Amino acid sequence: MNDHQPPSTEPFPHPYVLAAIERRLVQRKRLAGMGASIMLGLFAVGITLLSSCQSIPTETLGGGAGGDATTYAQLVSSARELYVAQPRNEERLRKCVEKFAAAAKIKGEDYAMLNDAARAYVWLASYAGDTAERIKFSKEGLKYTSTAIKLQPEGAEALYYHAVLSGRLGDNDHSYGLDAVGIIERNCKKVIELGKEIDNGGAHRVYGALLIEAPGPPTSIGSLRNGRKQLELALQRAPDWPENHYWMARLEFKWAREKDKPEDAQKARDRIEKYLLGPTAKAPAEMQHEFMQWQALARKMLDEYR
Repeated sequence: MNDHQPPSTEPFPHPYVLAAIERRLVQRKRLAGMGASIMLGLFAVGITLLSSCQSIPTETLGGGAGGDATTYAQLVSSARELYVAQPRNEERLRKCVEKFAAAAKIKGEDYAMLNDAARAYVWLASYAGDTAERIKFSKEGLKYTSTAIKLQPEGAEALYYHAVLSGRLGDNDHSYGLDAVGIIERNCKKVIELGKEIDNGGAHRVYGALLIEAPGPPTSIGSLRNGRKQLELALQRAPDWPENHYWMARLEFKWAREKDKPEDAQKARDRIEKYLLGPTAKAPAEMQHEFMQWQALARKMLDEYR
């Protein structure tokens, strides 16, 4: 399973979105605690906002009703072929998860199948249809990862995809954002502790991205210094992976602005040129569609940090 690359369709997990949600919710909690000293109407608004914070769903799949082993194997094989077909597109990925769902009805406790299905749901949670559909695919994918974690509580693949899908749900429905931040941090740290390599330094990259985008203490866990450490570890594991360089460039831009070090901003521009936008930059194997998304975000970042 570790040889598979999850569909990192955009730099994930949009921690800048999740961190902003977390920051607002923390501020609202503090505001609610001052109820005696503020207007009743404002206090009521704070309570209403707090009530919208939801926990990431924990529902699992059933064990499967049983059936023909040959049919099961054919469904899983076909689903995997649909996933790896290039470039990935929504039509094929929808068919892919339909086949995984049919397979799960026969045999719902196959750890490898559950994780392969989850990564397909990650792609759909990023790109499919409208927001409502992306929320639906996030929740469906979480059923697969929750089942996989039930089977193997320390299964690194399941923990990683669970973090990614929690983040996608938080991106698409901000009421899940606060819980998603906690899951991303906890799961990534566990994967790192287990020493498993997934998605080209994925756990270090995702955790590092969260650290550089989240507000700092006491509001949250944000730290440019600690985020740099995680992103350096991601680059040690996959020194040519474009997504790792996207996030390191983002850290360098932030560091340059916060510490008044223009040389770091130039490092970021050089990094983007070499690994994402320059004439020698190229998509990793089986990641053509995703690479185009990283390039679009890199251009947006260059505009942001002019």
